[in-house]
Amino acid sequence: MLQRSSPLELLSTRPASLDDQQTVLRLIDDADRWFATVSFDEAAGLLAGAPALLLLAGGRPRGVIIADWVNDAVTWVRVLALSSGLSTLHAFDALLPSFHDMLRTRGVARLYVACHEPADVWLTAALRRTGYVHDTDVIVYEKTRMSVPTHGNPAVRVRVATMGDIPAILAVDTRCFSTEWRKDDVQIGLALRETPHFVVVEDETGVIGYAFVTSHYGGRLIHLVRIAVLPDRQRQGIGARLLYEIVARAAASGADVITLNTQAYNRAARRLYEWFGFRRTGDRQIILRCDL
Repeated sequence: MLQRSSPLELLSTRPASLDDQQTVLRLIDDADRWFATVSFDEAAGLLAGAPALLLLAGGRPRGVIIADWVNDAVTWVRVLALSSGLSTLHAFDALLPSFHDMLRTRGVARLYVACHEPADVWLTAALRRTGYVHDTDVIVYEKTRMSVPTHGNPAVRVRVATMGDIPAILAVDTRCFSTEWRKDDVQIGLALRETPHFVVVEDETGVIGYAFVTSHYGGRLIHLVRIAVLPDRQRQGIGARLLYEIVARAAASGADVITLNTQAYNRAARRLYEWFGFRRTGDRQIILRCDL
């Protein structure tokens, strides 16, 4: 963008906290360039201690950047908003170095941003100019016909997950995903409490996989947030069993469509989804990474 900007020397930063909640929410609401992968309520919750920084021009708040909670030296940008009158490049020149320094003091080694196309083209271009690199793409699939090619492995048991399953679910997560994609106990606990369908699959050894969904538009759209099976139990029809259970539940509830996202490099998962009748929508996220 080619907006007139305040001189760079007049721009400064300071940490944002819960005391800045109304200021931050107003900035997000009024910004002419904004990026968010969380709701207003979730953004306010992150101010309780996650890395967050305000951008000031002449002492007035004109921008904000908020990261997620740090997990094993990794975090994601969850909110970034800039007011009108600031050029994106000047704002980033003032904001990002201080933000990166803040993250380093929290032990962060890698920072990720999930940019949607085409809405976040402005952000993708600006971050690349400041040294962020392409990590992968996340592609979107959908299924509108609820037929399935298989019921999966009949020898395993699928049941509704409970809070007592959290340690086993986290163990599956750790073995299935690289650090930036893992979920922590808070996220799993929240999903268990709030999502409409969260199941685990188990055999005589215990929990070997899990899946959960969210529901949207009055239940007409079901989004498969997560499906995971222990690496040494894959290619045994267990992922197919979980996927069958999700599709069957969606069909029984009257859903019209099921959506999911997956990394472009996850070819095994993509083959499973396509076998089950999921088709690419053409939408994608570009994942950028900054090595701190």
